[in-house]
Amino acid sequence: MKTPPITHLMETHRLLRGIVVGVAFCAMASGLSACGSVAAAHDPHPAPRSPSVSAVLDGRYDRDVTVGELQISPPPTEVTTKNLGLTWPQATKLFEATSAVQGSHAQAIFGYGLVTLGNSKAPPGTPPLDHRGAWVGIAWGGVANCPAVIPPKSSSSTKTSYRPIYTAVVIYGQGGSGAVVYTSRGTPPCGGPLIGPKIAPAREVLSVPWQPASVPRGGSAPVTYQAPSCSKLFSTIGDGNLRSDLFKIGVEVTVPFDYVKCGITTGRTDVFLAPPSTTPTAPAVPLHPILTHAPTGLVRVLEAGDFSGSGSHASPTSSSPLPNG
Repeated sequence: MKTPPITHLMETHRLLRGIVVGVAFCAMASGLSACGSVAAAHDPHPAPRSPSVSAVLDGRYDRDVTVGELQISPPPTEVTTKNLGLTWPQATKLFEATSAVQGSHAQAIFGYGLVTLGNSKAPPGTPPLDHRGAWVGIAWGGVANCPAVIPPKSSSSTKTSYRPIYTAVVIYGQGGSGAVVYTSRGTPPCGGPLIGPKIAPAREVLSVPWQPASVPRGGSAPVTYQAPSCSKLFSTIGDGNLRSDLFKIGVEVTVPFDYVKCGITTGRTDVFLAPPSTTPTAPAVPLHPILTHAPTGLVRVLEAGDFSGSGSHASPTSSSPLPNG
């Protein structure tokens, strides 16, 4: 049983008014038939293209994509299949293990492109993101369990159009050693006032080694674990079968993408040994549990119904540990 983690769009009304006035003036001056092409040719702010599953082809962005103040453009044609020291499958593992995209999403894309960040202030230590080559993953259409609440008729939320929230992971460091997460302004999964945008350092989820700290008691197994000193406890896993007293234990933490610079520290936590639903009559506390170790390394936390990017790997994702490397 896994415990839960302790965890702009441009305004267009002015632009539309300008176009309407321009078309009216054009109609008076030269006739309505000539106005369409004139208005389009002089539009200084073409509509941004939102992310879509067709935006990435063969591991690279195939067209311009705008997510709030974040812009991704196609890279030069001479770019190879290995960028920043990472192939598409290697970089994809980092994206899928990013804590900010944890959970179920309707769609996700991933590829290499040129990134430009607008007026949002990047976290300290982030290099300038101005047409910088980076691996970029975007997830949207998050699924949430929302309470069945009917807003009052006077609620402003009923008058506000829905804006999807896009979560973009920008991996800019060589070998995946640096990354930021940009979350666009939009409507929360369960509704309400618009939130965002937000930009923060990206963190990835790791399963780390552990050892028993004492004899399990009260339905929990005390363990000590070794993790980078810059880590934060993310979740614990205690999957098993009370009839056989066999349990697989995992301790997961989040770390910065450059966590190799951090030292190693020891932590302590309790892992709840959850009885499976198939044995409702089993005792609540195992008498002699046998504890085995879950795989260590990157943990895939992104679940996407439609994942697009490159070749056969572009398939629905699931939450599971990934091999190291």
